Amino acid sequence: MDDNPSYWKSEDGQTFAKATIDDATISEKRPLYRVLPPALDFPLEALGPLKEAACAIQHCTQAPLAIAGQSVLAAATLAVQAQRDVMLPAGGRKPLTGLYISIGESGERKSSVDRLALASVYQVEKEWRQKSEAELLAYLNAKETWDFSREQAKRANKKNPVALRVALDELGPEPKAPPHPMLLISDPTPEALIMHLAFGRPFAGVFTAEGGLLIGGAAFTDESKMRTAALFNTLWDGDPIRRKRIGTGSTYLPGRRCCAHIMLQPVIADELFGKSLFDGIGLTARMLLVAPNGTAGTRLYREPPASSFAILERYNSRIRDLLMQPPVTSPDMPDALDPPAMQLHPDAKSAWIAFHDRCEIAVLPDGHLNRIKPFAGKLAEHAGRLAAVLTVFDDPSAMEVHLVAMSCGIQLAIHYANEMLRLADGASVPQGLRSAQRLL
Repeated sequence: MDDNPSYWKSEDGQTFAKATIDDATISEKRPLYRVLPPALDFPLEALGPLKEAACAIQHCTQAPLAIAGQSVLAAATLAVQAQRDVMLPAGGRKPLTGLYISIGESGERKSSVDRLALASVYQVEKEWRQKSEAELLAYLNAKETWDFSREQAKRANKKNPVALRVALDELGPEPKAPPHPMLLISDPTPEALIMHLAFGRPFAGVFTAEGGLLIGGAAFTDESKMRTAALFNTLWDGDPIRRKRIGTGSTYLPGRRCCAHIMLQPVIADELFGKSLFDGIGLTARMLLVAPNGTAGTRLYREPPASSFAILERYNSRIRDLLMQPPVTSPDMPDALDPPAMQLHPDAKSAWIAFHDRCEIAVLPDGHLNRIKPFAGKLAEHAGRLAAVLTVFDDPSAMEVHLVAMSCGIQLAIHYANEMLRLADGASVPQGLRSAQRLL
């Protein structure tokens, strides 16, 4: 073969190309961005009175322990949020609401964990549904009687306005429909969630093991996602819901509580945490997030310990008792919650203040929490809320948060901060690079 390509025949070019390919060394494919480090172990001991229940669920499902821990924490928050607030040194009275996010691949048994953690909640909803049939009949009869009596009063006093006013005042207000029995809602629009809290009980939970239904649904369309985020912020803060619409009129709902536990696949989580809107509006700063390492491939069959079922029975009994306990409402608004505020024991207060100051210093430009500054700004509050939830779950009559519970709350808050730091790098990777990496 001539060395000058100008004189090559067609077969000479093929020979050269084949020789070049055979001699070439194909380098190993390199990732387009730095892979996230593995998740830290979930601080099991920090669950305090919920530790055994989380372990029992993990033994039964072999799902990641962090997801089991999130599930029992979220269920406990749902159960106690109508019973107590907590008084924190900086910021004053805070509700015991929480927004929990669990990220795991499909097949990590998120739904199985959710069913076990919420078993007593489903049972309470069933009991309320059976009871509501009789309550609804009583309401319909009372409403029919009230309407009839009102018309009778109008006819009897149609020429005497003063007497009519007296008769109508004696009749009293229109009977109120009983609350609907549903406590949990999985994929509401902001308007539907407001109606849920207006016509149901004054507390609720947005819980779903299929977070794609919520994130990919009507609540997070381009037109509604800002309203949804703002509503979750309002509920987390414990502020009254205020809404005025030309078609539906005014809505004023003070004293409402709503927590959430949303389980997401990573590809769905990218849609939520890759949006600057949610960071800017403060929604992600209010979320407690875990993204544990998966257990798929290691879950060879094993019989759960017999003790697990006894532990879950005690756990479910406590959740049920808390949900069935009549909530404290405002004297002038019986449908608005007004739970008493727990105080911090002096030792717990000292620990909380020290943690608060550490978090504040850590958001300085050279601080280790600067990259998650909005979340770090609420980290001490998260710790205080978590400590109060654990306290009430352990002792429903408690009115003071002690040092042990506060230590647990702080440990949990530190874990959530580390998770947020770990995932902050992943959230900054453009979607195009993610797609290219999957193609590789």
